[in-house]
Amino acid sequence: MIGNDVVDLSDPESSRDARHPRFDHRVFTPEEVRSLPTDHSDLQKRWILWSAKEAAYKAARRESAEVVFSPTRFVVELDRSLCGTVRYGIRRWPARVQIDGDCVHAVVSEDASFAGILSGARRLTSTELCDPSEAVRRFTLSSIATELDLAIADLRIEKIDRIPQLILAGRAVPAALSLSHHGSYAGFACRAPRIGKADRISQCVTAGGFAHSSRGLSHAASSTSIAYRPQVEQGDLR
Repeated sequence: MIGNDVVDLSDPESSRDARHPRFDHRVFTPEEVRSLPTDHSDLQKRWILWSAKEAAYKAARRESAEVVFSPTRFVVELDRSLCGTVRYGIRRWPARVQIDGDCVHAVVSEDASFAGILSGARRLTSTELCDPSEAVRRFTLSSIATELDLAIADLRIEKIDRIPQLILAGRAVPAALSLSHHGSYAGFACRAPRIGKADRISQCVTAGGFAHSSRGLSHAASSTSIAYRPQVEQGDLR
């Protein structure tokens, strides 16, 4: 299973003043709250924790449709390099968070090495911002097609039980896929499918880390809905 989330730190919804006074205690565990700085430097740390929780929730929903998004039940433990885990009950997912400017991008996976994971994030253009859901799909398909040397015209993304599914030449591909967008950023994560030119996958994927190619995945930035906001679609993993 896999999940990802992006947060645009420059978006007004991410600002300190936009949060409800009880936001921290609704979203974070007591330990996480104590780890947050009390001054304005807490902005980045807060959304690092949030993005990891949201990414893990998406992974959990892929395992069970019964999972309900209760942020305090997703416990984040990251080291200084922003690598670590997110725990939900007895389940624990390896997690990595990357920051590029105003973009926070979190990815969780079943494998702590993150081998076989394609992921990326980038800023959307002004035109793309008119339909960010479509933009993130185009970005994801273009990135996957480039990495796996496939024709983008043969790929599409459909929702099956509200979960995005990669379709190749009209047939569902056994590949976990997670999409997200927030503010001016879009991001995705995908476990590399063994399809088409499958023996090339090992050459395309960077074992032990995020697979950002110099062509399609050079921008590390991301986003998704923020909880307790009108745009949250907890049952829709986009």
